[in-house]
This record gives sequence, structure tokens and C-alpha cells, in this order.
Amino acid sequence: MLENSRPEQIQTEQAVRLFWRSTKSGWWHRLWAWLTRRGSRLLELDAVLCCQQLESSHYAGLQSVNIDCIKGTQGKSNAFDAEFYPVKEITRSRWVSVAREKMRGHELPPVELVDVDGVCFVRDGHHRISVARSLGQDFIEAEITEMNLLRRLCECASKEEEGTASQVPGTN
Repeated sequence: MLENSRPEQIQTEQAVRLFWRSTKSGWWHRLWAWLTRRGSRLLELDAVLCCQQLESSHYAGLQSVNIDCIKGTQGKSNAFDAEFYPVKEITRSRWVSVAREKMRGHELPPVELVDVDGVCFVRDGHHRISVARSLGQDFIEAEITEMNLLRRLCECASKEEEGTASQVPGTN
């Protein structure tokens, strides 16, 4: 029993160090985003869907997805930033557990994503994505549900920017 506990302890220590390194990298990333006036938060799926009409939705199957294409979340926008760095220490226990399993070479279940006109939102698997990215993984297996809006997301963003510009005093 003692022979097995030592390697597990080493893996746990490595996972904890990886968590803190990822947290520190996230802090620097968010600072740089603030300094350059860029956003560092994950997009919220519910916010996108509340103001858009859904045209269709269907299950698209298991796919390998580039982690860089995952830009949003369904419900955990305060726990991870836009690059999936952990933001809060409360995520540490679960994060370390996922990292330890990944470092042991265990296959983890696919994450669940919602693809809205080419923008992926995480439904389940935030910690798995964060750990995968911290370990240098570029792609992750995902169960995909595709949703199509009546207007594309980029068209909606353009319309909202036009509306905002017309509301700014002195721009009319």
C-alpha cells in the first residue's frame, strides 16, 4: 500500500503545481487584457440566446474540437477566463482531481459543447478543458449540439455596435 501512495502523492503535488502555474498565467493574461482593453471573460450562452431567435438545433455527434474555438460557457463565466485559466481558488479541488487523472493517462469523458454558428460554448467540461489547455493539448473530444440562429452572431454584434454608437452623446 505504501508503494502505491508515494506515486499518487507525487502526481497530486504535480497537479497542484500545475493548477497554481495555470492560475498565475491566468492572472497575467487578465492583466494584459485589462491593459490592452480587451475582454477576458467567457461569453454567456444564455445572454446570446435570450436576445436571438433560434432557427434549429440538433445533435452533431462526437468531434475533435480545437480548444481555441471554445469562446463561451453555459453558466460558469466567473470560474474560468476566456482562455480557460481558473479564476477562483474554489475550483482547485476539482481541477487538481481532473489533472491527476489526466496525468495518470486515464481517458476522460468528452466535454459537452453547444456550437452556435461556429462559436462553441461549454455546457459540461470546464475543468477538463482548462486542464487540457494547461497540459498543452490543442484539441479535445466533445459531444456537440449545433444551434442555428435566424441571424448570425457576427451580424447581431454589428447591429448592436451600430445601436450603441448612435446612443453615445455627441455621435449623432
